[in-house]
Order: sequence, then structure tokens, then C-alpha cells
Amino acid sequence: MKYLSILALASAIALSSCATSAQSGAAAGGAAGAVAGQVLGKDTESTLIGTAVGTAAGYMIGNEMDKSDQDQVRQRTRR
Repeated sequence: MKYLSILALASAIALSSCATSAQSGAAAGGAAGAVAGQVLGKDTESTLIGTAVGTAAGYMIGNEMDKSDQDQVRQRTRR
């Protein structure tokens, strides 16, 4: 299980290298949530719940980062 978790996290990071912050956050959050769910619950249901919660949280944080970046670009172009 340890090696599978490491492989999942490495894959999520590699696949999200050319994505928006929201997409990267969703991938990283999903991977981290899956690992946390497995460690805490030690069953498939906990892993799936952790994945869902991590993906949602990662997406929301990444989306806010994207919005902030867009606002900064708009402010720079107004000057």
C-alpha cells in the first residue's frame, strides 16, 4: 500500500504540471485525501471519502488562486 500511495501522488503531480491551479489542486488534493483516508480509516470507503473531500478542497483552493492571479494581471494592465 505504501508504494501504491507514493505512485499515486507522483502521478498526480506529474499529470498536473501543465494545468491550471484549480486542476493541479484537485489532483494533488485527491491524492492527498486518498492517502489520508486510507491511513485513517484503513478501508475502501474511507479512501473514497478522502479522495472526494481532498479533490473538492484542492479544486476550491486552486480556483481561488487562479482568480487571484487573474485579478493581478488585470490590475497590471490597467496601469
